Amino acid sequence: MSLKYLKQYGLVFLLFSFYISKGQNNLAYEALIAEASLLHLQKDYKNAIPKLEKAFLLKEPDALNAYKAAGMYSLAQNEAEAFKYLNIALNKGWTEAEQLSIDPYFDFLRAKYPYKWKTIKEKAQLKEQQYEKKLKLPELRKQINAMGIADQKIRYWKIQTSDPALLNELQQKINDLDFKNLLIAKEILKTNGWPKISEIGKDGTHNFWLIVQHADQDILFQKAALHEMDKLKATKELDMENYAFLYDRVQCNLNYKQVYGTQVNWTQNGEASSFRGIIKENEADKRRNEFGLLPLKIYALNYGFKYTIPTVEEASKKDKEDTENTLNLINEAKKFYETKEFQKVYDNYNNASMILGGMTSDQNFEAAELFGKIYNQTNEEQYRSISLDFLSLNYLRGDLNLKSLLSNTAFQKFYTENRWKDMINK
Repeated sequence: MSLKYLKQYGLVFLLFSFYISKGQNNLAYEALIAEASLLHLQKDYKNAIPKLEKAFLLKEPDALNAYKAAGMYSLAQNEAEAFKYLNIALNKGWTEAEQLSIDPYFDFLRAKYPYKWKTIKEKAQLKEQQYEKKLKLPELRKQINAMGIADQKIRYWKIQTSDPALLNELQQKINDLDFKNLLIAKEILKTNGWPKISEIGKDGTHNFWLIVQHADQDILFQKAALHEMDKLKATKELDMENYAFLYDRVQCNLNYKQVYGTQVNWTQNGEASSFRGIIKENEADKRRNEFGLLPLKIYALNYGFKYTIPTVEEASKKDKEDTENTLNLINEAKKFYETKEFQKVYDNYNNASMILGGMTSDQNFEAAELFGKIYNQTNEEQYRSISLDFLSLNYLRGDLNLKSLLSNTAFQKFYTENRWKDMINK
């Protein structure tokens, strides 16, 4: 081979090696950032800071990670580094001045260095004003960002307390706020569709997504919001990470398996343990990559657990096992119905319904009918309730046939129930 070709192929090899190395560095950086992000939420600055510093040796921080680093240094009472990274965050495009003003991670800086804090706050406000001039709907952005801040603030209070009485009080406040935000979000969606990045900025669209994501009390609204997001998928007006999160949220709320692996299982201690069921899990990283999302192995580190993507065979086996386990539980339930062991019917169907993506809409309707018959025989509340649960799920899925429903005598005792009326009248 001539020197010319050696040089040519050598250059290609060097470029290939460079991109491989760069890719590996990016993954190493993201892994460190993910681990640091979890520690950031836990306010564990002693362990977070070394990981952030190591990550920043591989790659300069973006606005968000610089902001997180500033918070960690503030908790560590390292004034110089905290202000350094706040300036980096602002120079890199951090735009939420109001969030900065109330963030409890910076209480130390506010108290000990009021003049420097005033300077950084004024800089943040100026940056935000400049940013708002580029947006088409800056006032809507302010409204949505205020809603997002309130949402996060009260949830932050909740995770900071262990007092049972206070926890219950805060949870009620969260429920009240979520309902209030839901009503406003509905009007925004009705008027604007899904707000565009050019209208309210990336931070505004993120906060709007946050409100919708927490609107689990109205899954039909979440579906409507997702439909509006779909209209923007081919544009640069939508944050695809937000889309993936809401898509999976709706899937799980409808008892389907998720697609992008954004939703996790939580233990009773409030710790994430694993991902909720993912359809064709071996292909999840490919789907995530199409939206610019990190591999699940890296994403899992944000929640503090380790993960390995399954092989085709392993994923197929898991999907098959879920289907078989669901069917076995249903068949057992039907046997117990014949012997009038109704509690066991309830237990088996309840377990089957907890397998994400397990029960089909036809199986849901069949279960609802069976429990309707049991309720007619026993008048026990749990059977009426679970029957309506299965019917409601089909209704939310859009798979409820009103003609079949109204002609079925198993449901005649439900006609005065509000949940029944909601399904029939909407």
